[in-house]
Amino acid sequence: MKKVAIIIPIYKDNLSLHEDISLKRALKVFKNRDIILVTFFELKHYCTKIKKNHSNITIQIFDKKNFNSIRGYNRLLMSENFYKAFINFNYILICQLDVYVFEDKLDYWIEKQYCNIGAPLFKGYNKTSKVFRDFGNNGGFCLRKTQSCLDILSNIKYRFYNLSTLVKIESSFPWKLYRILRDGLLFNYNYKFFYPIINEDIFWSSIVPIENKLFLVPKPEEAMLFSFDANPKLLYEKSNNKLPMAIHAWWRYDMMFVEKLIKSQTDAEEK
Repeated sequence: MKKVAIIIPIYKDNLSLHEDISLKRALKVFKNRDIILVTFFELKHYCTKIKKNHSNITIQIFDKKNFNSIRGYNRLLMSENFYKAFINFNYILICQLDVYVFEDKLDYWIEKQYCNIGAPLFKGYNKTSKVFRDFGNNGGFCLRKTQSCLDILSNIKYRFYNLSTLVKIESSFPWKLYRILRDGLLFNYNYKFFYPIINEDIFWSSIVPIENKLFLVPKPEEAMLFSFDANPKLLYEKSNNKLPMAIHAWWRYDMMFVEKLIKSQTDAEEK
């Protein structure tokens, strides 16, 4: 069994300038790893062009409906079929097109044996709060133990998660009510139409660890050393000015600051 595969979802063939930078950087940093481009049939030709001159790249095709919306993508990453496709790897690293990778530290993080690792989430989710959520890691740049994820999904019979768990993962009453009504009573069942639409990273980093104590995830203070998402400048300061392995949504929150980090890293590599 191989150690890890880098999973890069490709859902369009007209990448923005920043997405193109992200993709080329990931291909460079992970040039000695197995890279799998996850896409749908209509983009196979485009992915084949990306694969050209990269012997470490393969292509994995899924149904197009999984790439048409955030809901479809969430359902894909909460499906058995997704993890079965990578069962020959102990871990998968999901690396979306809005991720800038600084360096490959995967061996270090794999040794920690976590089942899910991603950038820590702040209260308010995409708001640049300065307070960590008690639960949750971002899934844009995320390392997962393949068999552990498959074990969770293969044991789901009826509901994906308990209502009591949904209450625990939120601190405010409006969010608790929202979770119960939408994600607990309506979209929470193991059959097609009522399959969950909750963000897949909330499922893997918040819900599953509460319901299964063997599904290990790091605390926010450790997760920030793996990757940043919202509030990159604050996370950099909290990390004693050390770069994480990657930054997700690197142009979204504080692009000027992140560009300084990228330039510093690039200058160091060129010396």
